[in-house]
Amino acid sequence: MSNEFVHSVTVPRIYKFTADIVRRVREDGASLKTLIYERKHPNVAGIYGLSVNTLRALPQLDRLLDKTQILTEQPRLNPWLAKVLITELLWRKGCLKSRSKPVLTVLAYENRLREESKSLDCTETLVVHKAKVQKPRYVRVNTLLLSVEKAICLFQEDGWQLLPKSTTYSSYLQSLSQLSKPHFIQDLHIPEMLVFPPLTPFHGHSGYKSGELILQDKASCLPVHLLDPVSGSVVLDMCAAPGMKATHAAAKLQNYGKVYAVEIDAKRFETLLSQMKKTHSLCVEPLNQDALTLDPKKYLHVEYILVDPTCSGSGIVDRPKQSDMDGKPESKRLQNLQSFQVYLLRYALFNFPNAKRIIYSTCSLHPEENEEVIDEVLADIGNAYHLVPVRQLLKNNWTNFSSKKYNCGDTCLYSKPDDDFCNGFFVAVFERNFDVTLPKCKHKGGNEYRNVIRANLNVKKDDMAITDPYEREKCVKKKKKKKKKEEISTTDGQGKISTDIVKFVVSEIENKGKVKTKEAKCSEKEVEKMDVRSNLSNLNHKLALNKSKDIQKRILDEMEAKKSRKQRLKCENALEVEIDNDTLDANYGEKEQNEEIETKLSKIKKRKKKATKEIVKIDKIYFQKKKQQEEIAIVPSKKRKRNEENS
Repeated sequence: MSNEFVHSVTVPRIYKFTADIVRRVREDGASLKTLIYERKHPNVAGIYGLSVNTLRALPQLDRLLDKTQILTEQPRLNPWLAKVLITELLWRKGCLKSRSKPVLTVLAYENRLREESKSLDCTETLVVHKAKVQKPRYVRVNTLLLSVEKAICLFQEDGWQLLPKSTTYSSYLQSLSQLSKPHFIQDLHIPEMLVFPPLTPFHGHSGYKSGELILQDKASCLPVHLLDPVSGSVVLDMCAAPGMKATHAAAKLQNYGKVYAVEIDAKRFETLLSQMKKTHSLCVEPLNQDALTLDPKKYLHVEYILVDPTCSGSGIVDRPKQSDMDGKPESKRLQNLQSFQVYLLRYALFNFPNAKRIIYSTCSLHPEENEEVIDEVLADIGNAYHLVPVRQLLKNNWTNFSSKKYNCGDTCLYSKPDDDFCNGFFVAVFERNFDVTLPKCKHKGGNEYRNVIRANLNVKKDDMAITDPYEREKCVKKKKKKKKKEEISTTDGQGKISTDIVKFVVSEIENKGKVKTKEAKCSEKEVEKMDVRSNLSNLNHKLALNKSKDIQKRILDEMEAKKSRKQRLKCENALEVEIDNDTLDANYGEKEQNEEIETKLSKIKKRKKKATKEIVKIDKIYFQKKKQQEEIAIVPSKKRKRNEENS
């Protein structure tokens, strides 16, 4: 049975939908806009405004619920629904008109809630949702499924008009500021990106549902655009979810090559998988693990790396600000984020020696997460990498860059919402200098405790089993194991045991259990007797073969010899296995070891006696058959002599 209310009067859908959306944004880190539009509720603006205000007021709502004890006294009330209803009651409409059970429950606490809210002074933290958003609607064409030219034609068939492409960045920004329906424009920097007027709906568009069109902000597309991977190359995305950059890289490669998409969080990993499936990004290999646990030996063929770590998200325009992480002040949170960002970037720079280009990006406008991270890493890499000025890559068609007061100077890119009409973003481009070997790094994420791996620019992506040292090492180990097995399986023609092996095994037993040397000598003598007997039998066998000219007789002799050899090998292998097993156990006490070894030695002696008896029997049978064959061979020779005498 569910622990929630069974409603005789249903709760209005706007409240139920908003409660579920707020929960998923807070617990799963899902996109607010995506969740709102996928619900297909007619009152999208109302759900958006209520969701934003609820998310902004979460710290105050938690304190209100704690002081009024509403959830303790009403355990069947859904906490997320309660937060939405309280937000609507106190800070939006000021009333709740529904007669459903949850609404009536919250209304019963209305006076206490209003009194407590005055002491909390919650109204200052809430901002009424603005109806208009200045940022235009960016749409990335998924070139795996649809060409840019075809997409433009389809929009023109729907009544949209394409504006002439701008030649300078200033003219492009002017066109964006004046963009209105039915006009759209192709982005100046990213050719697969089309720009539409603000608030243009696309969640119901057939191209969006089929994966041909991706709703992705321009700032989020800049890292892959600047990475610029060549078709057929290998890309590593170290923080891949929700999959926008990984699928964009797959489109750049045209599914020819490989994109390793790493995501540690299980729920976000599911989002990544669905995005891959939707966009038909077949060359993306998802990895649900921590990027810092990647074994560099397995990824020596990686040529391009995206490092887009967790950040404060201060540059995202349409995401509501939530409470500080774990109640820590903003400066402390930034410090924690910075340490992780440095760690991850350093790991990428020092552990993938064939990487040609590495992009570091954040959706943050704080220098602590941007220039300060770059400066800290620059102190470690020396001349092995250099920062590529983004101004050159964009052909001077950009205005905002990193600050010159830092060591990185103005080489990195900033996108600022008020200036560039997109989310706030930071991008740094590292390029490898292969003439300089990677230095050793003692800091976290460095390569101090790893073997320094030299770059191999001739690594073939289609033949990783040979070029990858990790795989090569595996092959060598397999070959060694095969050789050992062959050495054990192949024995002499007569199948005799080497006395050297027996001496070594017996000496091991002596060292462990202090067994008397007389027993070792006895066992050695017995083995020597076995060797002598086998040698004598073989010698006699050879003589018999030389004397006899009968082919039938020779075949019989060989068959008998094989049988005796097999039986002798079984006995000897059993003895050797017993002795080897005795040498392995070193976990017992000295007294227990001595007792156990003595009992096992007595068993071995008995088995040796049985083996020698069996060998003696085999030899007797062999010599009896040999005598019989010699007698048979003598009879025809006597007949010949008689025939000669008679003649």
